[in-house]
Amino acid sequence: MGPSHTLIHPASSPGRSSQPEPAELATDFRSFGTRVALVTMPFSYSKFPSIQLGTLSALLKSHGLGTQTYHFNLQFAHRIGVPLYEILCEKRGLFGEWLFSALLFRDNPKHQQYPQVFQPLFEDTAREAGCSIGFLKEIAATIAPQFLTSLLTKVDWGQYRVVGFTSTFDQNVASLSLAKLIKDIYPEVRIVFGGANFDGEMGLEHFRAFPWIDYVVVGEGEHVFPTLVKQILLSDTAPPPPGVAYREEGHIRLTPNENLVTSFQQLPPPDYDDYFGELQELAGQASTGLNRILLYEGSRGCWWGEKHHCTFCGLNAQAMTFRAKSAEQVAAELDYLSSRYDTTRFRLVDNIIDMKYVDGLFGQLAERHVDLDVFMETKSNLTKHQIQTLAQGGVKCMQPGIESLSGAQLKEMDKGVSPLQNIQCLKWSRYYNLDVSWNILLGFPQETDLDYQRQLDLIPSLFHLQPPEATARFWLERFSPYFKWPERYGIRLIGPGLAYEYVYDARQVDLHKIAYDFEYEIDWKVSPSLYEEFTRLIQEWKHRYHSPNRPFLYFAKSLSYLTVFDGRHPSPTSERFDGASAFILEFCHDHPKRFEQIRKGLQEKGASSTDHDIQPLEDLLLVLTRKRLIYEEGGRYFTLALPVNPYR
Repeated sequence: MGPSHTLIHPASSPGRSSQPEPAELATDFRSFGTRVALVTMPFSYSKFPSIQLGTLSALLKSHGLGTQTYHFNLQFAHRIGVPLYEILCEKRGLFGEWLFSALLFRDNPKHQQYPQVFQPLFEDTAREAGCSIGFLKEIAATIAPQFLTSLLTKVDWGQYRVVGFTSTFDQNVASLSLAKLIKDIYPEVRIVFGGANFDGEMGLEHFRAFPWIDYVVVGEGEHVFPTLVKQILLSDTAPPPPGVAYREEGHIRLTPNENLVTSFQQLPPPDYDDYFGELQELAGQASTGLNRILLYEGSRGCWWGEKHHCTFCGLNAQAMTFRAKSAEQVAAELDYLSSRYDTTRFRLVDNIIDMKYVDGLFGQLAERHVDLDVFMETKSNLTKHQIQTLAQGGVKCMQPGIESLSGAQLKEMDKGVSPLQNIQCLKWSRYYNLDVSWNILLGFPQETDLDYQRQLDLIPSLFHLQPPEATARFWLERFSPYFKWPERYGIRLIGPGLAYEYVYDARQVDLHKIAYDFEYEIDWKVSPSLYEEFTRLIQEWKHRYHSPNRPFLYFAKSLSYLTVFDGRHPSPTSERFDGASAFILEFCHDHPKRFEQIRKGLQEKGASSTDHDIQPLEDLLLVLTRKRLIYEEGGRYFTLALPVNPYR
């Protein structure tokens, strides 16, 4: 690319990527035809389209730039079997990266050792998927390389001027490999990379190590990528806009983009036309059924993280600032997408929803009796009414970031919630049939035996509520406070995650600079036997909850007494409560109450025991707590039993 007039010079005009020059305005890019290809590779989920491709496709088309998207993750899923593919998407240890590493890193001396070092991963995957370990090895040795090379003839890459790859988690090696194959045959095609794997120094190191990449978008790309594409189509050799890394005279240049996408509400809804076209070809009529799930982004960043960055969280990188579309715009765009793609199933990719959406969006959908199936992420400090509103508005599953039932651990995480709030979330989600996706994280630097013992004492009280999906030690992620300031938290960084050296060739790329997961050490204070006892109890909780004899804890209110049906133990029981005890169980049912509130409520109600002398309130609360019918935290009391009445 030779010298030409300057469109945007990053050294002198930072942040102007969204301000086109007159020459750009004068160009009708529709006359160029479809010159841009956007690609998503394995291993991203195949069961829904890529929102990265969908968003950029819609944005480029709004600029008059012809764009084609390719979901090769979808095609590879159908090549090896969708169930196995989706299982592989869930695996850690860079399993998906290794499966595609034969072409690019065949000379890595540790490449062949991966199956031995990570043998349990192979065994678990084969057992879960119902395939052989030999087939998994065959994917790496022949199926994946053949799939990559077949894409060279499947698509005429020479028709495109720009081929862009989005890369997050285990998409990296497959993307880099295909990009090199394209560049080797079509050197005039400009290769652009972006996505979470290319944020910060990760992007710059990938750019240094893999010379077939022409540009890397570091950070948010909605403003800068269309401008870069226009420059390439116009053969304009001025420096790219801020936020795009490029080469100049043998040096890597990057002016950081200080401007986030503040005009978030101006982004169009994603374009998923090509995905469903590919799905139709692969799956035939099956693609038109109830299995369609659409990804949608109503907000970006984290309003909690702006004030309190959870210590273990590596999301958002340099873009924590929270921005959100209005509830009215979200409703309109969901309606548009639902109508266009004939589905009512949505997965919101917001790290945390705007709390205005509870009433402003889902409350309105509930009033309209809309039948949506929505997944979303939020904080767990939700009230009964808020959870009811979400459920009635179409939320079928949510991830509330519960993370722990220990107050000390939650404080160490800087989660901003208490065990009591987490229990409330679990109770009302269970009552309103809203699935909760949550895990328990363990292994934090300041944990003590007492943190585990308190949870061991608590969890049998909660067997009737939805258990965590898994327990695991926290992962040390790039961009998290633990990574940025390890000494502050008593953490010693050892180096990149173990799998990196078996996937990437350390002689070619600096593993520390491209890694997202890191190995670490802490001076852990917890008894290993107590840790094992805790994980066994969680397994028991999961086993019993998902068994035919699911534990239960209900109360039924009659005219003058209350009956509790307790099936949290192998032998279910029922117990009648009269007077003050019945009042307390119902009074502390909706939300926690303090001692004085309970005492005052009893006085106003005039509740008393009909069969026994009136006991002191302290004794009544102690009895109900010991029966595990009431949970107490910080002088607040909360009834654990769910009402039989479905309309409370």
